[in-house]
Amino acid sequence: MKRTILFSVITLLILSTSCAPTTQITATWKSEEAKSGYNSIYIAALTEDLQIRQNVEHEFASRLQNRNVSTTKSIDNLTPDFFDSGEPSKDKILEAIKSTSSEAIMTITLIDIEEEERYIPGGQVGPVFAPMGRFGYYGNFGGYFNHWYGAGWNQGYFTTDKKYFMETNLYDASTLELLWSAQSKTLNPSDIDSFSKEYVDAIKKELRKEGLVN
Repeated sequence: MKRTILFSVITLLILSTSCAPTTQITATWKSEEAKSGYNSIYIAALTEDLQIRQNVEHEFASRLQNRNVSTTKSIDNLTPDFFDSGEPSKDKILEAIKSTSSEAIMTITLIDIEEEERYIPGGQVGPVFAPMGRFGYYGNFGGYFNHWYGAGWNQGYFTTDKKYFMETNLYDASTLELLWSAQSKTLNPSDIDSFSKEYVDAIKKELRKEGLVN
């Protein structure tokens, strides 16, 4: 009975840890000029990596559409051929953004990456109650050695944690004034897809909390 209860507790702890979000909002700021319930937002992930830009902007567009917010993705509005004639001026970019009639502009930027090495200690593993006597692995030195050397001792190792720090800003499309800003930290994202979903989910919750989207 005690073993069953212990196993259940351990299982719950593992599940709760594995399901815990890796993205955390670390700071937010909101202007007094910000209004409630923006209905149209222009989304711009400011990165040269087209895959990250596409994934993040698509995830934002999909999630905000569920909140009845129309969106325009920069990857659709500012296509690669937009830059064929060289680096466009700020006025030309703003003209392209304003042509979408968006109420607000959201920018997503990676501001820093930190790497931290940490040591994972090892230790003995294996059954608590070991068989003894002639027919257990205690019966001879070879069996005893093979058991504990091969399965019973787990040596420690080093691993590197990666922390990605993002900044998300919301601007008024008419005045270009900053309305809202959030900084977030993502720990060890497994891939671009999972990172995009967790990051966008965390930001969307803050936008709803602040009343910026319905």
